[in-house]
Amino acid sequence: MPQLDAAYNFARYLSRDADAAQDIVQEAFLRAYRGFHGYQGRGARSWLLAIVRNCYHDWLIRRRRRAQVEVDVHHLENSSKSSIDDFPSREDSPEAALVRKTEPNNVRAVINTLPRPFREMLVLRDLEGVSYCQIAKVAMLPIGTVMSRLARARKKFAEAWRREAQFSMSPDLNAKRLQLVSTDEN
Repeated sequence: MPQLDAAYNFARYLSRDADAAQDIVQEAFLRAYRGFHGYQGRGARSWLLAIVRNCYHDWLIRRRRRAQVEVDVHHLENSSKSSIDDFPSREDSPEAALVRKTEPNNVRAVINTLPRPFREMLVLRDLEGVSYCQIAKVAMLPIGTVMSRLARARKKFAEAWRREAQFSMSPDLNAKRLQLVSTDEN
């Protein structure tokens, strides 16, 4: 259980959903328990985070299939197939945006806007402190790819952070943001 917080944090950033993260971590620990005979005693943290990552991918596939079935059942007017990533998450509501006033929450929000591969690298390295070598094992990538992806992720994060800062400092945009929230409340 010493890696429970790291596993949950990783699953939370990948899934962007607290409930799903709990399910993913529970499934990961169950798989780790069942597969413990295959564990070779090196890098318990990276071994467990790799299992969390695999459970996240399985959860994502199930979620997309379920969304596809719902789209087919409801006969949406748009005939193009929609991905679950096309739908906004619950955290993207104006109410949630207003709640996110503290810096840690803003950092989480900016990280959540990044594409999954970049988000994954940032969370593992900068939030969880996992080494490049361990990230390479978790993500099943060459270490050079990990390093370049992390550099691009940091660059994208910095750009998104600057945009967020400009958005929050602009009085006109803040007035529009408040107007949107007051419109949604009515």
